[in-house]
Amino acid sequence: MEDTATENFLNRYQHYLLAILSAFLLFLSFPTLNLFPLAWIALVPFFMALTQATNWKSAFWVGYLTGFLFFAGLLPAIALLYPYANIFATMVGYLLLVGYTGLYFAVFAALMKFVRVNSGILFPIACACIWTALEWVRSWMITGFPWGSVGYSQWNNLLGIQVASVIGVHGISFVIVLFNASIATLISNRHEWRQESRAVVLPLILIIFCLGYGALQLRKAEPINRDADANANTETLNVALIPGNIPQLRKWDRNQFPKILQHYINLTYKANQENPDLIVWPETAIRSEALTGRWPTYYDRFSRMLRDTATPILVGTANRGKTDDAIGKFSKNNDKKGEPIFNRVLSIAPDGKMHADYAKMHLVPFGEYVPLENLLPEFIPDFIMFEPFAHGKSVNLLSVFIVKDKTDTKNKVQANLTEGTELFKPPKTPLTAGVMNPPSPSYEQIDVGASICFESVFPDEFRKPVQKGARVMGIFTNDAWFDGTAFPEMHLSMAPFRAVENRIAVFRCANGGFTCVVDKFGRITTPLVTPDTTEEVLVASVPLRASTEQRQTLYTRYGDWFPILCAIISVGWFGSLILIRRQRQDA
Repeated sequence: MEDTATENFLNRYQHYLLAILSAFLLFLSFPTLNLFPLAWIALVPFFMALTQATNWKSAFWVGYLTGFLFFAGLLPAIALLYPYANIFATMVGYLLLVGYTGLYFAVFAALMKFVRVNSGILFPIACACIWTALEWVRSWMITGFPWGSVGYSQWNNLLGIQVASVIGVHGISFVIVLFNASIATLISNRHEWRQESRAVVLPLILIIFCLGYGALQLRKAEPINRDADANANTETLNVALIPGNIPQLRKWDRNQFPKILQHYINLTYKANQENPDLIVWPETAIRSEALTGRWPTYYDRFSRMLRDTATPILVGTANRGKTDDAIGKFSKNNDKKGEPIFNRVLSIAPDGKMHADYAKMHLVPFGEYVPLENLLPEFIPDFIMFEPFAHGKSVNLLSVFIVKDKTDTKNKVQANLTEGTELFKPPKTPLTAGVMNPPSPSYEQIDVGASICFESVFPDEFRKPVQKGARVMGIFTNDAWFDGTAFPEMHLSMAPFRAVENRIAVFRCANGGFTCVVDKFGRITTPLVTPDTTEEVLVASVPLRASTEQRQTLYTRYGDWFPILCAIISVGWFGSLILIRRQRQDA
């Protein structure tokens, strides 16, 4: 009797059990477990469950169960934000986000009930096109949330992700889903396996092509040598990354700012002993009052550090209004209540001159701004515990000026700055490279593209600075919000894709996360600096994109052309089905 009851239970709920299995396998393929080969079979049980669903409504709930469980396992870091916000708000936010993202699995499942599983290669192709189209829609719908896109599971699969320079991360998802669907087709039609085996041929050809393309690309890559500079034929930028790794609760405490600033300054002096070309601090590393001169003591400390190091710096801060041409000036006009506040990265020369700034354009909804604030119920703002940021308006490159011959120039610059030069007062004549009375060395302008935290998860936005001529990309982030969760590593897993998609090196400076350098092949070429490592700074040579190199990758030029094509095919196919059905009804 027990065996019969168990058998009846399995028969009745088999499709739901298969859905749960798929959610679990897919979850295992992502950080922190990173069992990426599982992604190539993780969706097979889910697709088989769809064949057992009696109608599109049943399929919808099978899909929703899979998606809800997968994202519930992937996104608990949202619920764990309660030390920084109301626990009721974080739990509600977590459940709403999981519920919303799970809908994409559900819609996919419902649509797939209109495709016969015994239709040969049509079923896998339909699966891959519809899935990829929906992933792309999720990346921009309601400001966008691309976390959990299947392609990201392959960030450690260097051979397999090189084709992202052509089709992007969504194209990797397409190939994975196509293979999963072909295996599910073969298993579901195992009694006609000879006929249905053709469903596996195209996915295998595509996988062989992707791996072959990856092998050809990686043949061009120089061996990683962590103890030596990059290849002599490649122009490099020696970057000092200063993550700081300040816990978020300390970072929020205004009384902790003197210690935090001194910590960054001490680490900068330490890194400067290795003679870097550029110093980098992470997102919102310093309070704007220390740059505007409103807090003179801390302004003096920061300015003294600039003078002593004589090295340009990229620093993350949040400041109001527009920036001016030098620190210590822009507060007089703009740092007032009522002016919009921006999450910025500033390019500051050793004399305090600001060569460029970039304001974050894609903000975190309900973390940095409130979407549709005027339409929300009045009680919602009571749970918002921050002053909203304003959106940046344009993609600005961060220009820095590097001394070409650094044999003894740096010592001369330091001496020049020390001997009677009035720091941070604009000179009467324009500066060549932001250094007061430079001892006539030759300077080179390097244009750095900036991506601030959340922005780096959007590939179509990340490519824009590269299109404008960035020679290297920098990710400035504060991942300390998610300490002890998988989120910092999930965020890191997207950087190799951004590097490969645009064939450009990426340095990553992360407070409370993973600080490293990623080359244009998606390889992490440096040790990882985290809050748990003994190393506190990272000084590394970052390869620069050749200034004469005009050729851009297909992805850099055309962005998400591939998922858009999948969306057009999906809409066209469903449109033709509706048209055919209406014609039959009229007949």
